[in-house]
Parts: sequence; C-alpha cells; structure tokens
Amino acid sequence: MNKYEILSKKFKNCEPIFGTQMTVTHSTIMLEKLYRDDLDFMLFDMEHGIYNTENLVPLLQVTRLMGLPNVVRIPSIEYPYFARAIDMGADAIMVPRVETLEQVKTAVDAIRIYPLGKTGYGGHALLRKDETMEDFQKNRHLIIQIESPKGLENLPAMLETYGDQIASIIVGPYDFSIMIGEPGDTLSENCQKWFKKVFDVCKSYKKSCGIYCNDANAAEIYKKLGAEVFWFSMDLNFLLKGYNETFDDIKKLF
Repeated sequence: MNKYEILSKKFKNCEPIFGTQMTVTHSTIMLEKLYRDDLDFMLFDMEHGIYNTENLVPLLQVTRLMGLPNVVRIPSIEYPYFARAIDMGADAIMVPRVETLEQVKTAVDAIRIYPLGKTGYGGHALLRKDETMEDFQKNRHLIIQIESPKGLENLPAMLETYGDQIASIIVGPYDFSIMIGEPGDTLSENCQKWFKKVFDVCKSYKKSCGIYCNDANAAEIYKKLGAEVFWFSMDLNFLLKGYNETFDDIKKLF
C-alpha cells in the first residue's frame, strides 16, 4: 500500500497516526528533509502560518511527488478556502473552530462533489495521477477540530449525521483551554477531563480522534486519555530546539 492508502486505513481503523506541520517556512528543501518513512502526514497551516494560494502550491506539489499525504488547515469555514486548497492538491482539509452541525454541513458540501457535496470541479492538481472522480470522493479527508465546550456538545450530532464523511476529530488544546478559562494550561487536570470527553464521544462512534501536542510528554498524557492521532510540534520548534541545544553545548566548553 502507498501512504495515501495507509493513512485512509489508519483513519478507518482508529490506528495511531503521526504528523507534523510547517508554519513559518515555504522551503521545499526543509519539507524534503522532514520526510520520514513513518510520518503519516505533513500539515500546512493557513490559519496561523504564512501560507497563501501562491506559496502553498510548490509545497503541495512536492508532497505529491514524495507520495506523502498533506493536510491543509484552512483559516475558516468558507467555500473558497476549501476549493482552492483542493484544487492546489490538498489531500485533507482540517477545519478549525467547529461548533455546529451547520458548519459541518458547509464543510462536507465544500469538500465533496455532487451528489455527496457541492464543490466545483477544477484546478490543476485536483486529481492525483490515474485517479477517478469516484476515487476523489473517497480519498480526500475532512478533519474537524473541536476547540470549545459548544463543539463538544454538538459533536454527537455531527458524527451521527456526517460521520461517514469525517475522517477524524482533532482537539485544539490551546483554544479549548482558553474557552474553559485556563489559557495555555493544556495539561491541567480540568483540560484533560474535557479532552477525554471528546475522545470518549469519538470512541462511542468508532471515529478516529487526536490532538495537537508539543512534545512526547504531552503525547503520552493524551495517549492515556484516548488520542490516536498525534499532530506534533512544527518547523520553528525543530529549528529552535536544534539551535539552542547546539549553542548551549558550545557554551559549556567555556
């Protein structure tokens, strides 16, 4: 199986999935160097990152040439963001701040072609090589972010109605921590209780679920809570970690 098929299988079977993200660089060299055989996806962040419809194209092209599934996190739930990302070669769309059933309907309509949705056909990279429109309907993943108590409250209805169109549910720990009055304290006992509630709902619907984590310590805690998708760290963090460790090692010589 190729990596696209493996990722689809892992989503379907709620298996462990590992992905990281690029946020502050559009270097294709950096992208190639971050590749590993056991990396399931690379996320490009249009919500908080530097990406737009021009500088994202080369990165999506390179992931396709490498056979590495990509995920594009769009800024908001609006049709043009879905359509442009898909047309440029997105393999999955992550949708932030989802709280209502109506928002999920908008997302499904925007990522699927008729009769499952309403997205338009076009774009130079909409289809992979030898891919059919039927393949497209099955092979583009919709990932929903739950980042608030309201989102959690409506999650059962989302999965009941559109579960067959949603690949995975991802907790946004930082925004969630803000919404419950503990900004940034994503490993607090209270945050963990809320995150576990999200995972428990997903498990009751046999739906893949996960969370963003800064490091292995956070990943271990979230794994115990029930997370299966580990979207971890980012390009800037990797750069800073290597820089600071090397700098500190040299300073120890004096």
